[in-house]
Amino acid sequence: MSLWLFIASLTGFAVFGLLWPLSRPVRAGRDLDDRDFYQSQLAEIDQDIARGVIDEASAASARHEAARRLLALGDQQAISPVITQATGRRRAAAILTIACVPLLALALYTRLGSPGLPDQPIAARAELLSNDAALSTLISKVEARLETHPEDGLGWATIAPVYVSVGRYADGITAFTKAIALMGESGDLLSGLGEARMATADGIVTTEALRDFDRALVLDPTNERAQYYRAMAAEQDGDTARALSLYQELAKRLPPDSEPAQLIAKRMAALGGAAAPAVPGADTDQGAMIRSMVQRLDEKLKADGSDIEGWLKLMRAYQVLGDGEKAKEARDRAKRAQSNDSAALARIDAAARDLGLMD
Repeated sequence: MSLWLFIASLTGFAVFGLLWPLSRPVRAGRDLDDRDFYQSQLAEIDQDIARGVIDEASAASARHEAARRLLALGDQQAISPVITQATGRRRAAAILTIACVPLLALALYTRLGSPGLPDQPIAARAELLSNDAALSTLISKVEARLETHPEDGLGWATIAPVYVSVGRYADGITAFTKAIALMGESGDLLSGLGEARMATADGIVTTEALRDFDRALVLDPTNERAQYYRAMAAEQDGDTARALSLYQELAKRLPPDSEPAQLIAKRMAALGGAAAPAVPGADTDQGAMIRSMVQRLDEKLKADGSDIEGWLKLMRAYQVLGDGEKAKEARDRAKRAQSNDSAALARIDAAARDLGLMD
């Protein structure tokens, strides 16, 4: 309610500022009309006589004609009609201003504003700003260290995944590349580099990224990130059989109740492979308890949408429960709540891609 009162006050001030000049009285000034013309003619006749251009007889005739026409005009062109017309125009302008300015402001706010955006408690925003400031401070310290010690491979390896997490993908690729050059190749560094390349391509496993994942698996055959993205590359290439085979191979090494295993099971089900792990039905005690927990998390995020981890859990929970529409709804709500945090938006998009929630 206070927001709308504030908007109404601003609109009122704007209208007042526009009407103030119109409220000033109209000054009655002398208009240039035909009387001025004939009076100037009389003055010019006197000047012509002084210069000897015309004689007295011609001048008298000219004066007589100009005077006759001047008297004939009389008061036909009085100033009052001009004043009346100006007053009418001012009244019309005032009415249009009073009617149109508030309507135009409301239409623009409805079109360009965010009247449906949920409240953002000041405590949550302060905490979010504090976390962002701490992360920015950490990045600045590491960057300052690397400026003076560019040979610090561990520093480049430390900051590379941080760059990716905050959406600085190009910087992440540079940092991973320098870390590999200084420290040598490893499964983690190569898979991280491939993931950064994917992020710059909006989730597409490019040829360069796939080359990084393959090299990572040569050095570390158990690297789960490289295995997962290699399977995703096969899926994007339309090689369903190979994608299912790679997903199944990875799923064998994961705990069945872990989030990665649930995610892989959903992808396999989408490809027509093994069905996703059964979720307890709502009519069982266990299913009712799980859905109750998810509902409580949902209600908590409605009250305070600053918990990015909570949003990611809610998206996964609804997807695992088989409610894809609510999972997409949670994705959209999360993006609205985190609209001012580019790093959080990047994490939401990444989770949505992994969960198959991208439109």
